[in-house]
Amino acid sequence: MLERRELVGGACITEEVWPGQRVSRASYVVSMLQPKIVRELELSRFGFEAVPLDPPFATIGADGRPIFFDEEGPFEEFLARMAKIVRPLLLRPPHRVPVARTRDLLDLFRIMTMSVGDLLDEWFEDDAVKGAYASTGVVGVWAGPRTPGTAYNLLHHALGELNGVPGAWGHVRGGMGSISQALARSAESRGATVRTSSAVRSIEIRDGRVTGVTLESGEELTAPLVVSGAHPRTTILDLAGAEHFPDDVVRDMRRFKSRGGSVKVNCILREPPRYERASPEERERLLRTGVSLCPSIDYLERAWQDAVRGEPAAGPYVEVEVPTTIDPTLTDDGTTVMTLFTQYGPYREEDWPEGAREAYAERCLDIVAEHAPNVRDALIHHEVHAPPDLERIYGLVDGSIFQGEQGLDQMGFMRPSPRLARYATPVGGLYLCGAGTHPGGGVMGACGHNAAMRILRDRKRASLRRRLPTYRTQ
Repeated sequence: MLERRELVGGACITEEVWPGQRVSRASYVVSMLQPKIVRELELSRFGFEAVPLDPPFATIGADGRPIFFDEEGPFEEFLARMAKIVRPLLLRPPHRVPVARTRDLLDLFRIMTMSVGDLLDEWFEDDAVKGAYASTGVVGVWAGPRTPGTAYNLLHHALGELNGVPGAWGHVRGGMGSISQALARSAESRGATVRTSSAVRSIEIRDGRVTGVTLESGEELTAPLVVSGAHPRTTILDLAGAEHFPDDVVRDMRRFKSRGGSVKVNCILREPPRYERASPEERERLLRTGVSLCPSIDYLERAWQDAVRGEPAAGPYVEVEVPTTIDPTLTDDGTTVMTLFTQYGPYREEDWPEGAREAYAERCLDIVAEHAPNVRDALIHHEVHAPPDLERIYGLVDGSIFQGEQGLDQMGFMRPSPRLARYATPVGGLYLCGAGTHPGGGVMGACGHNAAMRILRDRKRASLRRRLPTYRTQ
C-alpha cells in the first residue's frame, strides 16, 4: 500500500498541527464506516473506537436558545425509511434495486431529484430548523439548497450506522486518523506492507495490462494488480495515461465534475466554547454534539451564490465540533480542539487573494462568537483549509471532499462513468476503489469493499478458466 504523504489516511487523518495538539484536519466525524468492514477487518482490535454525538446535532434558534435534534419525529422517521431502502446498496455494485413498497419508491424518486430546500419546506416552518437540515444537504457538494438533487445529499448522510444505531454520528477517540491507523494495522497483520512518503508518478501498462507502478523517486514496483484510491481523473488521465483507454472513457473523465466548496477551520482554544443563552446543562450538551449555525435556507443560498461568483461567502454556514470533550488526550496541555466545517468557498486558487483565507476565518469565528463570545479571547491557534488547500494537501481534485460531485448524473452506474462504474477498468488488472466510485463520498470504506469483492471475483473466474480443459474440434 503506497501513500503519498508521510502518514496514512488521505483526508481521514489526525495530525499534530501544533506541538502537543492533535486535530482531525480534514474529515471530522464518523457514521458511514460500514459495520461489516469494522467487523471483518477487526478494526476495534486495532484501536478504532467511536463515541456517538449526544444529542445527534443541534442549532441555535432566532432567539439565541439552543434547539436539539434527536432520532425521533416524523421527518427523521421519513429519512430512516428512505435510508433503509438505500443502505443495502452501499456494499453492492451499482445495479439491483431492492424491493420496497410503492409509496416509499415514489418518495425515494422525489428525494433523488428535488432540492433539499423544497423537501424541507414540505416538512417544517421554522427557519432555523430548515437551515440546520439544509446545511447537511449541501455538505461537500458544489450546489445550493435550491439546487435540484441536493435532497439526496441529505439522505446520503443518513445512510450510516454507529454502534448499531442507524444514522448516528460520532467522534473517534484519537481523531479520525485512528480509523486509518486501524485499517493499516489490520492490513499489516495479514501480511500487507504499508509505505508512506511513496508518491506514485505513473501506473505502468504494457499490452493492455498493468505491470506495476513507478514512484516519484524513480523506484519501480512490479505487480499484476494496481488498485487506485486516487481520484478517478487522476488515476486514468494522469497516472495511467489517456492513450490506454477508449475515447468514451477519456471523454467521461474530462467531463467528470469535481468542484467543492467546503472550507475547514481548525482551532485550538484555552477553554471550550461557552454558549451564552444556554443553561449549564444545555452548554454541556452543545459540546457533545455538532452545532449547525445556519439561520435559514435563504442564508445558505446567499452563501452559495457568493461562491458561484468566485467570492468566499460573506455569511458562511458553520458547523461546530469540540472533540476534546470526549477525548481530552488530543492535547497534552488541557487546551480545547474546536473544528469548524464551513461552506462556501470557491474552488479556484485565483479566487483566494492574499488575506482572503484569514478574512473568511474571522467571519466564521464571528458567527461562533455571536453565540459563544468567549471563543475570541480563548483562541490560541487556527488554520484554514480552503478548497485549493484540500487539493494541494490531500489530492482532493478541485477541493471536492467526495472525489466528485454527487448529483444524479454522477451516482450509481454513472459514477465515475458507465465503463468504470463496477470498479474494473478497460486496462487489465487496474481497478478503482476510491470515493469517486459507487456509493460515493464519506468515511465509509464501501467503495474499497466493493472493489475488493470485484477483484476476488475476477481472480476466481480467471483461475477457473485456467483449470478448465480445452477441447479441439476436428
